Amino acid sequence: MPPVPRRPPYLTHLRVLEPVAHLPRPTRDRWLRYADGRPDRRTLEGAAFTDSVRRLAAHPPVPLPSRESKEGLLLELDGELYVCPQQPRLQAWHELGTADELVGVGVLGDVVPATLREQAVADLAAHAGAGGEVRLFTRTATWQVPLAWFVLFDGAQRDLRLEGERSLRYRTPMAAARRRCARGLRTAREHLAETDVVDDLEQLGRWLEDFDPRSLVELDYGGLVDLLDDVSLRGDDSASDVAHGLAALAEGDMTSAAAAYQRLSSRWQRLALLARAS
Repeated sequence: MPPVPRRPPYLTHLRVLEPVAHLPRPTRDRWLRYADGRPDRRTLEGAAFTDSVRRLAAHPPVPLPSRESKEGLLLELDGELYVCPQQPRLQAWHELGTADELVGVGVLGDVVPATLREQAVADLAAHAGAGGEVRLFTRTATWQVPLAWFVLFDGAQRDLRLEGERSLRYRTPMAAARRRCARGLRTAREHLAETDVVDDLEQLGRWLEDFDPRSLVELDYGGLVDLLDDVSLRGDDSASDVAHGLAALAEGDMTSAAAAYQRLSSRWQRLALLARAS
């Protein structure tokens, strides 16, 4: 039996999982058939990572998959089946199309030709014009979990598993994620107007509105758990720190807010050093 491909060690994910029962019938039937023999989460993540490495290591590199994936991450919870489609081609279109904004033309020009970026924008527009799916179900980050992502979750929703397949995830209903995002945005606009947190929460709020209100939102530490020991993972209560910090700001308690931020930044300092060394 071939080994299970490893997952990327530096990617974290924020996902939306929509309820299969409420999808249009052809789509619903396809995911129900897929569910019978679906691969597990690690196999999916590892296969996607292996494919991306193989494409980018080619000469010349191939930044776009030849076709969109038909795979999806399925979750059964309380008798309900949810799906988060794997979308490597759509993800690449979005990333290439906005790359100038992310890293600057000068940095990117030698890596990804302007013609390829322009073609990605055109392909995405054509895909949308033909009625294709343009919603990205997964947002990714490298070497960190963006602070704004934690705003969507309650610390009590942390799910830490250290036996077998190690993982650290949070999961919440869409309605709760939207409420926390709106509440956090109000506080951020009042007290953190000069930071990126306001823009990040505005973008998250718009993104969440694109999905079925009966969906689930999941924050997955992904392969970062492989870089942290058990003690660090047990002590990681970042969502609670962010919630406490925002609550303290809303009450004008700057001392408690600063303490919460210090706990958060100290916890993520080691990974920040790893990112700079990579």
